[in-house]
Amino acid sequence: MQRKRLRELGITIGKLKTGKLNAITDVEGIVVGHKTIIDKDVCSGLTVIMPNNGKLQECHFPAGIFAFNGTGEFTGTHWIDETGTLVTPIVFTGSHLLGLAHHYLSLATRRIDNLEPFSNGIVAETWDGWLSDLEKTTIKYEDMEEAIRGAKSGVVEEGNVGGGTGMICFEFKGGIGTASRIVECDCGSFTIGALVQTNFGRRQDLVIANQMVGEIINEQEVPLPWDTPENDGSLLVTLVTDAPLIPLQCKRVSKRAALAMAKLGGIGEEGSGDFFITFSTGNCYAYGHEAIYPINMFPSEQLDVIFEGAIEAVEEAIINSMCMAETLQGQKQRQVHALPQDKLLEILK
Repeated sequence: MQRKRLRELGITIGKLKTGKLNAITDVEGIVVGHKTIIDKDVCSGLTVIMPNNGKLQECHFPAGIFAFNGTGEFTGTHWIDETGTLVTPIVFTGSHLLGLAHHYLSLATRRIDNLEPFSNGIVAETWDGWLSDLEKTTIKYEDMEEAIRGAKSGVVEEGNVGGGTGMICFEFKGGIGTASRIVECDCGSFTIGALVQTNFGRRQDLVIANQMVGEIINEQEVPLPWDTPENDGSLLVTLVTDAPLIPLQCKRVSKRAALAMAKLGGIGEEGSGDFFITFSTGNCYAYGHEAIYPINMFPSEQLDVIFEGAIEAVEEAIINSMCMAETLQGQKQRQVHALPQDKLLEILK
């Protein structure tokens, strides 16, 4: 059976409308690129998210980050907390590649036209060491450049791609997922999109559309990847909206990703690294200029619609990461099975 996204299976969750593609790229100007690395005992890669079609030189955006649980690393967060601005591409990768990815991102900002030369790059990680041999897994500068230069709008690849290649979600195969929502309020119509890298959750806890999916598709139905889990898992989320948010509002939106995680059964285990970043394309300004910039501010009393859109988009993006991921065998003949879509349909319909 060809893998299908949740809505392609005929299953709808949430109340709000999706964007045309139901993807983060429904927000105008957002581009996504992947570098997938699968070679013998290696299952890893890079995923890159950029606004303004990747033209970030002198084009900065309000941003805010929230660490739901901090057993992990997200570089550049001190800069975001200090200035509230997104300056570089956002990169998702594996835990052991974070240092290399940060170094290569710094080089890329100096070598690739239209990027701002900058050393506090935004790189986040989740652990893919169950499937990918950490001693053999590496990246080159050319991998980072390929992901950045190949970033595009339109349909976003999901599942076993980019930074999500070796990830595991609710003890099914996880990876990259995306979704979007259109929100309506008194001040206009806006789009909010989410892209996630999923590597968290216990099988028995998985809930989709209020159904105890993980209890039904248990380890007798579909084998677990392991006898004893090696780690507690993690979740990375990028949220973006064309609503004109200021940095503090972006941080408030970021916090709502934790509610989407909880709706599906995630609890943010002690050893999980759950990091959520939101930025707005509704405001944009250069850096280092002496001019005073006018900034629009979304009315805080109407933020509930943005919160709702963020929660729904992240929830569906997480499910899409499992729906689109395929069964994968990695090092030591370890195998992680895909969420069986025929059984999922039986449960939800």
